[in-house]
Amino acid sequence: MATVTRFSRLAARVIPLLVFSGVARAQNDLFDLVWATMTQEAGGDSPGCCGCHVAPQPGFGRWFGDTRDDVLSYFLDGPGAMLVAGCRDSRLGAALGLVDGVPPFMPRDAPLDGRFWRDCPVAGLTELTDLGNWLDSLCVF
Repeated sequence: MATVTRFSRLAARVIPLLVFSGVARAQNDLFDLVWATMTQEAGGDSPGCCGCHVAPQPGFGRWFGDTRDDVLSYFLDGPGAMLVAGCRDSRLGAALGLVDGVPPFMPRDAPLDGRFWRDCPVAGLTELTDLGNWLDSLCVF
């Protein structure tokens, strides 16, 4: 009986850690897809954030950081947390076009030839889906 009790206590401590580590890994994997869109150069037929929000130095508007880890930390632990609060319905989601009935407003004041984030099966684009999946992963807890 004592062995069963010890095993139960150990399992009660270890299983939540395993679940949490799986969620954290999923969030990171999902962010990699968002990062791939964010790190496209701004302008042209690009929805990228490089040069404005993602850059070695602040370029325009809010500065998210320069590296993937800096940008992820900005959103999860820094001032960008208020932009992702609410997950899919967050300010970031609304800005990029995820919230139904709210027209996207980024890239406001970006290069005139920049474009909004979009999904386009013909072109193989899943930018909004990727963003929504990552934002939804933040609401697990």
